[in-house]
Amino acid sequence: MYYLKSRFQCFLFVRRNLVLFSSVLLTITEWYTFFLVSQLSFIIFPIRLGIIVFILGFIGRVMGSIIFGYVGDKISGRLSITLVTISIIISSFLLIFLANNYYALIISRTLQGLSLGGEWGGASIIVSESFTNSKLRIFILSLVQLAVPIGLIISTSVIFLLSLFSIIKLWNYSFLLTIILSVISTTLILSNFEERRVTSLVKIPLVDAIRKEWKNVLIAIGIKVSESSNFYIFTSYVFSQSVSTNLISSVVLISILTQLITMPFFGYLANSIGRKIILTLGLIIFALGSLFLKSDLLLGELLLSISDSALYSPQSSLFVDLFDKKYRYTTTNFSYQLASIIGGSLSPSLLALTHLQVIQIVIPYILASFICLLLIGYRN
Repeated sequence: MYYLKSRFQCFLFVRRNLVLFSSVLLTITEWYTFFLVSQLSFIIFPIRLGIIVFILGFIGRVMGSIIFGYVGDKISGRLSITLVTISIIISSFLLIFLANNYYALIISRTLQGLSLGGEWGGASIIVSESFTNSKLRIFILSLVQLAVPIGLIISTSVIFLLSLFSIIKLWNYSFLLTIILSVISTTLILSNFEERRVTSLVKIPLVDAIRKEWKNVLIAIGIKVSESSNFYIFTSYVFSQSVSTNLISSVVLISILTQLITMPFFGYLANSIGRKIILTLGLIIFALGSLFLKSDLLLGELLLSISDSALYSPQSSLFVDLFDKKYRYTTTNFSYQLASIIGGSLSPSLLALTHLQVIQIVIPYILASFICLLLIGYRN
């Protein structure tokens, strides 16, 4: 009997970790594809088309959070993840075989945004449900967040290799990796994830959530905007500085590589001493990094990178715990994606269009996030 019990526990351990691995892998694939097209849009395409392609990705993310969130809450999380994967595979096929067709490009970018908009929350919820009773649940969920730096590192490396070997014209074949990883990760998720939820009985989850839990939606958005602002400042806006592009690229790469260590570290600390403490620390470091960014590029970038890790690593578990199960897929994705637009697009744009200091732009975000931290409450 003890032998059978031990074997069963071992079986569950393997399945849970396969769910974690495959969820992180699928999230990496989504971010790799999104970042790759974002970077290529200003290298390969005419400037106007590049801007359209860049913006469409963000619009698609909000739409995807609503569409796939609805599927996850009303029907099944497994179906939501399957449709997300189908979307990203179709978009990749369009880019591979119809790369010179602008209409195909626009459709592909929209599908990428849709799939990313529905995938992050889905992956977080799936991992959360698989590790419900784990004492390291917050730390484990922080590993999902590693997908962003890993995806960015892979996409940047692919573009570097294409340029190094003068085969940038073959950029569309880099999406074969998306198709392969998507199929592998989704197959592993569907084979090992057992859904325990009861699907939502509300007609439209987003409408019901905004009506009944608008405070939590605003709190989630308020907490996320600072991190989004931070991320796009130290990965995008920094290139507008009067410094050589090669130097900036090197500094950004160092900052991103640093996150491979700092994100799990802050995730573990959040699990040990609490998410609010880590998030507050992240806001303080964000302010310091903003002060140093223009006077000392390397120090400013490293501080912003560390701050982003502290702000981002607890978000996965935070958003899952913040909302009722009957509309969790919708609300986690919608809050995340809407905040990404508000924080991620506005702050770099304002910095580029005005002569204000970085700290002057980000202070409202920091204050908003801090107030939301004071108001926050958890369901479980």
